[in-house]
Amino acid sequence: MLRALAFGGEPRQGLNVVLAGNFDLIDFQLLAWEVGGQSIEGGVARRVVETLLRHREEVSAKVSRPVSIQTAALDLAELLQASFDVKTESTRLSYAELESLAFRDPLTRLHNLRYFEKRFDEEVQRARRYRRSLSLLMLDIDHFKRFNDTHGHPAGNRALVQVAQMLVNESRETDLVIRYGGEEFAFILPETTKRMALELGERVRRKIETAMIALDNGEFHRVTASLGIATFPRDSSSREQLIEAADTALYQCKKQGRNRVLAYVPGTRANFHYRSEKVANSVAVVGDFNDWDKLADPMSLRDGLWSTHVPVAPGTYEYKFVIDGEKWVKDPSCVETVSDGYWGENSIATVTQTPRTSASV
Repeated sequence: MLRALAFGGEPRQGLNVVLAGNFDLIDFQLLAWEVGGQSIEGGVARRVVETLLRHREEVSAKVSRPVSIQTAALDLAELLQASFDVKTESTRLSYAELESLAFRDPLTRLHNLRYFEKRFDEEVQRARRYRRSLSLLMLDIDHFKRFNDTHGHPAGNRALVQVAQMLVNESRETDLVIRYGGEEFAFILPETTKRMALELGERVRRKIETAMIALDNGEFHRVTASLGIATFPRDSSSREQLIEAADTALYQCKKQGRNRVLAYVPGTRANFHYRSEKVANSVAVVGDFNDWDKLADPMSLRDGLWSTHVPVAPGTYEYKFVIDGEKWVKDPSCVETVSDGYWGENSIATVTQTPRTSASV
């Protein structure tokens, strides 16, 4: 909690209330969740804050000027480290090492929200630069407050640790698993289409649903989770809107009964049509909106016309048709094209804010 205060940027609203001296107006248990991401008793959290405020007064008196709550938290954390964990100067943690610890959740040992904000920006920029898909998966343990109230906060912490380990076990080497806050986790999934993210999400959901949470008292209990998914650039090319889209999908999971996986569906779409001159057994549309995945968006045949409607965010996309899983062709009815970099051409689809946008006719 002290490290989170030291490296967490601006104080949260709840902490600002405490700093103003209004102790009776704050829920210290909630404050501990917001600041440190750990479930602890409200009384314990209050004593931590009270100790921190006294330490700030002492430091301010020593240096003859007011110091920030972040400075006091860092100084107190270093003092505690020296008092309890460190025997010699050579083994003391450096400032850089303390700062690196601030990017790890102390309970689950996953990366935390501060690290997420840094890395997600980098991954969005990389996906945009190399025109690759990037998926964000948000996960929330269902009815976690009820679990805490029923079994106690230590049991809640045990559940968080065990769920975190399940997420790590189910992730790939390139995935980044985050303790987003409280009972909420996030996956950053580079080069992952929405179809692939949904498969991963369902695998994670089943793993959590069937696993038994082992408590310290020897009891075993189950929890479930809801998961929301959003994908770049299919759902948005904006970092903020991607997070909002994943949150929206997660909210819909809870609204529909929890313990499920849902992907965000944009309100705009591209309508693709292809009339084959020769008999074809299958046609799919591929593009930079689905990472050129032949399995992502198959088309259906009716009266000799292959068609599909792909929900995508407003933007300009490159695409092709794949005939029988092998032959890649541009859209013969689309005038606007661009080089595909392999002596061929991609067709161009422009999707606007109009709810129904035809990419090709």
